[in-house]
Amino acid sequence: MGDAQTRVNVQMDVEGDSTAENVAGDLLGVVESQVRGDLERFKQLIENRGEETGAWRGEVREGETK
Repeated sequence: MGDAQTRVNVQMDVEGDSTAENVAGDLLGVVESQVRGDLERFKQLIENRGEETGAWRGEVREGETK
């Protein structure tokens, strides 16, 4: 995106313990809401650091696990 911006795309497959749990969570948007909240908290954590960590700067390709 640029030197000061990063885009994060999230794709998740979620399975509840029961069919009712899957339907209720999906209809109420519970999972999406929780993921959005988690991503916002992660964004704040990273942005509030104020400096780079020097950690890994690679690329994760689809299908790879590390």
